Amino acid sequence: MLAADLFLPAAATTPGGSPLPGLVVVHGAGSNRKRHETFARTACAEGMAVLVLDLRGHGGSGGAVDGETVADVIDATRLLRSHPLVHPLRIGFRGSSMGGHLGVMAAQDAELAALCLLCPAPEEVLLEGLDHLAQREENGEIVQSARFEPDSLRRSLERSDIFTEAEEIDAPVLLVHTRDDETVPFTTSLRLAEQLRGDAEVILLAGGDHGSAQTSPAMHQRTSRWLKERLEPGSGRNQP
Repeated sequence: MLAADLFLPAAATTPGGSPLPGLVVVHGAGSNRKRHETFARTACAEGMAVLVLDLRGHGGSGGAVDGETVADVIDATRLLRSHPLVHPLRIGFRGSSMGGHLGVMAAQDAELAALCLLCPAPEEVLLEGLDHLAQREENGEIVQSARFEPDSLRRSLERSDIFTEAEEIDAPVLLVHTRDDETVPFTTSLRLAEQLRGDAEVILLAGGDHGSAQTSPAMHQRTSRWLKERLEPGSGRNQP
């Protein structure tokens, strides 16, 4: 069972008006949906229906992060697409770190119309995180931020490649990264931008750390407006 929060614009409480663009928001490893509520409310104020998800093994969701976690993103997109107030062809995505990785991997199957990726983590960084987690557990530390199924997740990460997957994405993508990110080098976003088939924009922020882009009010405004513009009728693949 997955936990999620749905934010709807106040003016869209009943069917009958123009369908809303939808947005799925996914957190990073060890985080949860509540940390993205401020962004969700900002995007909702822009006129989008926003579904903020707890990945398996995180927050209020059951299970553990494993090799099938990308299915959470696809399922969340399908759920939002089925909402009577949401336009089924105007579904966007915003993901942070591991959430960004999952967005790339799910983009085609989820038929995402636009993506915003904040410091997206490649496989090598996620594998290093698994190694670090195992070391902490061996040292007797209790890690309670999330639950992982390391063997299944490791096998999946060793088989996947977000840079190769990016070559199949023709939806517009906005990449936001801090230059001083010590967890995921900003060159990851630059390389992804080069691989993408569709339009790609990159915002590099001076200073900050791995979490700066996802907590900045200025970035909340800028990225939500970017997504809303790309999800307007007639933009890219989201034809009416």
